[in-house]
Amino acid sequence: MSFDVPKDAMFRFALHNLLRRRLRSLLTLSGIATAICVMASLYAFGAGYERGLNRELNGMGIQLMLVPLGCPYDAAARVLKGKSLDVSLPADSVETARNDPAVACAAPMLMATLPRPMEGRTDMWVGVDDSIRPLKPWWKLKSGGWFTGSDSVLLGAEAAATELRQVGDLLYSPETKRSFRVCGILERSGTSDDSLFFVPLATAQAMFGQDGRVTAVAVRLHDPSQLGAAAQRLQKIPGAQVATMTEMMGVFLNLLVGVRTLVLAVGAVAVAISGLSVFNTMLTSVLERTSELGILRAVGASRFHVFALLGLEAVLLTVIGSLLGLLLTLVSGRAIEQLIGHFLPIAPSGSLLQLTVAIAGRCLLLGLFVGVLAGVYPAWQASRLQPMEALRSE
Repeated sequence: MSFDVPKDAMFRFALHNLLRRRLRSLLTLSGIATAICVMASLYAFGAGYERGLNRELNGMGIQLMLVPLGCPYDAAARVLKGKSLDVSLPADSVETARNDPAVACAAPMLMATLPRPMEGRTDMWVGVDDSIRPLKPWWKLKSGGWFTGSDSVLLGAEAAATELRQVGDLLYSPETKRSFRVCGILERSGTSDDSLFFVPLATAQAMFGQDGRVTAVAVRLHDPSQLGAAAQRLQKIPGAQVATMTEMMGVFLNLLVGVRTLVLAVGAVAVAISGLSVFNTMLTSVLERTSELGILRAVGASRFHVFALLGLEAVLLTVIGSLLGLLLTLVSGRAIEQLIGHFLPIAPSGSLLQLTVAIAGRCLLLGLFVGVLAGVYPAWQASRLQPMEALRSE
């Protein structure tokens, strides 16, 4: 007896079989969707983090940074992200850096925090001078201009919005009991500068009792190829050490690889568990449908037809689950990005988790592979059923 089934009929039959046990299928789909969401989020975040980090570090115009003794990468990362340091550099470090023949620009910075517990926030004040401007190519004034006096303050876009200040307004700092005149407001740049309060370097040193001292010196060279030699010379400044942007990039990317490897291992375990879930669902389905499969064999279905039907059901489960996982990534991507970002240094600004077609395709292929792998044995078991034995077992 011939048994010829159209492909669309086979598809509808496989889908109908999955819907017969809706709760079990739903639980299996949930496991697959969660696993694929984890994998897709990690792939997307990792790629976005690397692109964003390259963009920010390369756009800063800074080849190296002088920071106080300690961990140079932690100190440089804190400075780049607008966080304060507990120690400062000696007074002569700026001039020593500027006198180096390889240095084109050396910009001192003094950074300090002013906690405001009554308002549930902490303000970051940064003392700078004119030398910082070439190293901030993204700075564009929304209104106003540069410092006009020792009591001038230049506000980042977010700081101005928080303080509800415009150019010319007075700004009083109750913690330091000082009044400032807003000289300018920066356009939003998407960097940590948006939330900072910039004042003249000498003003900041007087405010925080750090006369003649700075917390970091950002350096740009005449020729980037002189980086190694310049770093060796500047490393000899007492109380200071050098962190190059190249080294920082390597360290941060190594940290990213370590974190990503760890979390990808968790994702791989989740995918493996989802595969076992598919395997268990399909094997249970074969045991429940022994009589039905026997009837199919009795009316002319070949072993290949039965194998193809069960394999199609497994593939459908994983493909649908993978699509749901990608949809979940799009919906919850921002929350996942914030969660992962807490464990990584100097997370670049802007949205990093971008689900590209390549990443989505890779995750779909992973889901398809899991479905095929998990469905092979149950489908093979079903195809080995003999019609009379299957009917007799009912």
